[in-house]
Amino acid sequence: MTSYRFSNALAYTQEQLAEMHNVSFTGYFFPATITAEMSAGFWQVYQINAAYCVVMHDEHGAFVGLARMGVRGARGWCGGFGIAPDFRGTGVSKLLAAQMIQVAREQHLTTLQLEVLTQNAKAIKVYEGAGFVATRRLIGVQADVAALPEAAADLPAAAVDPAVFFPRLYEGQQPDWEREPASILALRTEAVALPGSDGGQSGLLFRRGGDNIQILAAFLAHDLPDAALATLLRAAAGNATSAQVFNEPEASPFLARCRNLGFTEFFSQHEMFLTL
Repeated sequence: MTSYRFSNALAYTQEQLAEMHNVSFTGYFFPATITAEMSAGFWQVYQINAAYCVVMHDEHGAFVGLARMGVRGARGWCGGFGIAPDFRGTGVSKLLAAQMIQVAREQHLTTLQLEVLTQNAKAIKVYEGAGFVATRRLIGVQADVAALPEAAADLPAAAVDPAVFFPRLYEGQQPDWEREPASILALRTEAVALPGSDGGQSGLLFRRGGDNIQILAAFLAHDLPDAALATLLRAAAGNATSAQVFNEPEASPFLARCRNLGFTEFFSQHEMFLTL
């Protein structure tokens, strides 16, 4: 019978951790290859704690799998769970999940959460078997900027200091881990805004990457017309050709507004929780 060895990630470099990630996510539903620099940025933004991560090897020293864990207070987040191709289908994912949960309990966390693609039936079965419960569906949508309604010339959308919106990050529906204030405040962000009739501002907080912008948070007056939202989106995009929203809750009014403007769904995930 094969035996396995578990360790934390304290002894590994970001180069080694990036390689473990790349092996673990070989053949995944979406491209998931990262560099050491990308890995380091991910760990910083999402508060991945090497002491809580689980690295799995077999008795001969072959790498089996990796479970990264972010920690905020007494909450934990599995920020990446993958098994090397040679070990898939052998039942080791259940062992890795059990070890991840054991570590979380030993470290006195009270909850552990994760997201899993809705089409990843095998992973969902593993997580449900470990006690995780799906609480809501998170949607990713995208649109070509050129296909959005033309910006209204009489709406003075303009770039503003992102810090204007930071106090409002704590308002409204609980975001997923990757868009909680602790994540957003660790990113290089930009913002655009429109003045409101009541003296307030509607705006978008976003980050830029190549030809794409990712909307991180929306602060919209309840009576803001779709045309005004399109103006904000075009102002945020600038020279970017596409706009994306990740992990927007299925019941989110902002998601409905984006769909009104022609955004289409390109992925969805179940957000799952385990009370420890």
